[in-house]
Amino acid sequence: MRNVIKEWYEGHITVTIRGKRFERLINLAVRENILMWNIKRLGPELGQCEMMIADFYRLRPFLKETGCRVHVTSRQGLPFLLLRMRMRSGFVAGIFIFLLGLYMLSTFVWQVEVQGTHNISPYQVTQAAEKVGLRAGAWKLKMGDPQELQRRILGYIPEASWVGVELNGTKAIIQVVEKVDPEKIVAHEPKHVVAKKKAVIHSIFAETGKTMVKANQYVDKDQILISGIIGNEERQSIVAARGQVTGEVWYRSDVTVPLIQNQLLYTGEKQKQHFLIFGSSAVRLWPFEIKSYKHARKTEKRFQAAFFDYQLPFGWKTEIDRELEPKVIRMSDRDALEVAKHFAKADILKRAGEDAKIKEEKVLHVKQENGKVYVSIYFSVIENIAMDQPIVATPPALEDTPN
Repeated sequence: MRNVIKEWYEGHITVTIRGKRFERLINLAVRENILMWNIKRLGPELGQCEMMIADFYRLRPFLKETGCRVHVTSRQGLPFLLLRMRMRSGFVAGIFIFLLGLYMLSTFVWQVEVQGTHNISPYQVTQAAEKVGLRAGAWKLKMGDPQELQRRILGYIPEASWVGVELNGTKAIIQVVEKVDPEKIVAHEPKHVVAKKKAVIHSIFAETGKTMVKANQYVDKDQILISGIIGNEERQSIVAARGQVTGEVWYRSDVTVPLIQNQLLYTGEKQKQHFLIFGSSAVRLWPFEIKSYKHARKTEKRFQAAFFDYQLPFGWKTEIDRELEPKVIRMSDRDALEVAKHFAKADILKRAGEDAKIKEEKVLHVKQENGKVYVSIYFSVIENIAMDQPIVATPPALEDTPN
């Protein structure tokens, strides 16, 4: 039974056997336990087979007996691979030096990334890291234990409550947890919730206080929606009213759109630039001469290989500059109307607030004059109309004192 691993480790060869007694030679070899495989006849007096190197020399007595001649056509396996490597020592040395350089480069930090900062500047964190030896180009073997780095970096950032350092290949990730000041307890002053503009109530939900209006009811500006005075006529108390109230509000937007538009369009011309990346630096490899476009849009693709979690400090990137050409375009009335609607919606939502939603829109008027389209659009918007209004305590009436 063949052993493929043994064949590769000890080496095997492919031979051609020339002679009239080819079959007799094969039978004698098999009788002496000489392993042969892939046996086939190539001609009347020519055959081919594969065998181990050690068995090749055992064929000599059978070659003399049968009068056949043998010729080695190919050699496979580890012994021949080592022999070829010995003959090409310069190539092997180059591979070894490349792998050694690759390993040495992977023992350096080439990128420092800061995560988790909100109020603390990332620059402040990187400056603190540099003071303890953690910077781009630092040798990881000399930086010491990450736990010690964390402790020392934290000493330079008083605004942080915890700092973590993770070495991920050639990238160092600094995680920062900022200190959070305990929220001060704010005493809620008595207040009403009133309407900040005219509207029709869409929905109302009172967390505290007394609901004064209901859905589909029209309200004026400053009308009380949720009262901070609760209880009955005999027994009342004042609280800080809170709740959510949305209403349907009406807006009108007037937009002017020029029919003649100046736009930058692609011409189809483009130029690719190839760069070799090493750390944070890039060296252009191709082309040697660069075309300059008056108007262009640039896109970039990067590739940096990684072995498992180790990202190599070098790679390449491709930059593509696509030429743009200014063109004068005349819009149709229909396209101008769509553009006007788009800008009007953006303006209305900005005025109404982030949570506002447009319920209905209606074009009131469209007029074309002097190369421009004038559009008036009516919008019905659902938005938050609640606003706080402090309750001013009224001093009790002074009783008449007897003279």
